[in-house]
Amino acid sequence: MNLIIQTIIGNLQTLKQQQQITTQKVDTVCLQWFEADRRIIRTTTNDGCEIAFRLLKEGQRLHHDDVVYLDKQLAIVVQIEPSEVMVLSPQTLAEMARACYEIGNKHTPLFLDGNELLLPFDKPLFEWLQAAGFAPTRQQRRLSEQLRANSAPGVGGSHTHSHSHEFAEHHHH
Repeated sequence: MNLIIQTIIGNLQTLKQQQQITTQKVDTVCLQWFEADRRIIRTTTNDGCEIAFRLLKEGQRLHHDDVVYLDKQLAIVVQIEPSEVMVLSPQTLAEMARACYEIGNKHTPLFLDGNELLLPFDKPLFEWLQAAGFAPTRQQRRLSEQLRANSAPGVGGSHTHSHSHEFAEHHHH
């Protein structure tokens, strides 16, 4: 079976609650976090079904537990693999804001999980976060809810800046 997937049907838990997934066999397709917003992905499910994602909508990304195929017999569900991450747990809103601002300047993908910030593990950044007093921890976690600075509808994915980073190292406290 060779499936082409162009839309996300819904969330596994929601579809189960709505009785749309009841007796179907659930097959999973495992992806790394950085594959989740690729437009075209060719892969194979755990049961060996070949699938190709062609997600054409701007800003559409796959999330853990997204159901991408559903018929009377079969449901195919996305599983985002856990990976090595840095976890920050800012205690106050001000600390959270500073963390997001500082990390945003480094153009590192940033994920939110409850009140925690998750970033893909990177040794130099980990050490910088420690030095900056953010007390990061190193864990195996699933990166699924990425924070996007340009999440407004209709904003293109092109990444341009009107400001320069030349003076970014001169922070005065």
